[in-house]
Amino acid sequence: MAIAYQSDKGPVRPDNQDAVGAFYNRAGDPLVMVADGVGSQKGSKKAAQMVVMALGRAWEQVAINDEQKVKEWLIHQADLANQSILLVGQHDQGISQMATTIVLAVCLHGKVLVANAGDSRAYLLRKGQARLLTFDHTLKNELERQSGELVDTDLPDADSLTRYFGVNKEVDLEWTTVTPEKGDWLYLTSDGFGKVLSIKEQMDFIQPGERRPGNNPILGSVLDISERLSVLTTAAIARHVPDNVTALLVTDMAKSEQPSGQRLAMKSAEVPAKAEEIILKDGLKGRLD
Repeated sequence: MAIAYQSDKGPVRPDNQDAVGAFYNRAGDPLVMVADGVGSQKGSKKAAQMVVMALGRAWEQVAINDEQKVKEWLIHQADLANQSILLVGQHDQGISQMATTIVLAVCLHGKVLVANAGDSRAYLLRKGQARLLTFDHTLKNELERQSGELVDTDLPDADSLTRYFGVNKEVDLEWTTVTPEKGDWLYLTSDGFGKVLSIKEQMDFIQPGERRPGNNPILGSVLDISERLSVLTTAAIARHVPDNVTALLVTDMAKSEQPSGQRLAMKSAEVPAKAEEIILKDGLKGRLD
């Protein structure tokens, strides 16, 4: 198993309101996350960072690997993170409405738990195809799911989010469980890429499971998938993407490794000053941001 991610503010936005991270618990199981601060709300960059760091740091302190217990634990921790955001907002009215989406996944032995709130997505990449694992929590989608009928495209605030961290007292994560097969990859992304690249185009750049021409690193290794993410990000920037872009890949989920075999690479355009550095076996340097 290898994990890599990349985040960029893009050519239009003044700063990066996305947050991304990968953390291992004491049982050696990874928790990966992408959070996207709601751009219309001041302080949402902070909200996204708070959620990722709160869940990630808490995950590092536990050793649970039972599917149901992990789910219950994450629901509880998500509630605590949401309460923290609300508390910060109460003490600073300037950011009282800050909010963030999240998509997360925990890779256990033989199972992958996926959850989201908002429109950041998770895809299962299998045999070159991308299967959407999450639901975009927008007003339009929620009304269509409830009624079973298409909603008028002129509906006011059709794309407004209905679930997120911050603002409301409760967070309602939506869950999916996947049984990974040999060669499966997992792809988490904020909604930025989708604004200029279809999912088919994203897969054309990532080329999951295929050796790219001139690509020397081992297929599915940290170096390999880091290069794929760089190509994807460059393509979005070339199309003048109007939003931040963040993507994370997990390869070979059916293979489990203990902490001694952790392999992780990170690249971000903006890193907090106190971010923790990680030195990897192959000499790569990264940060948790």
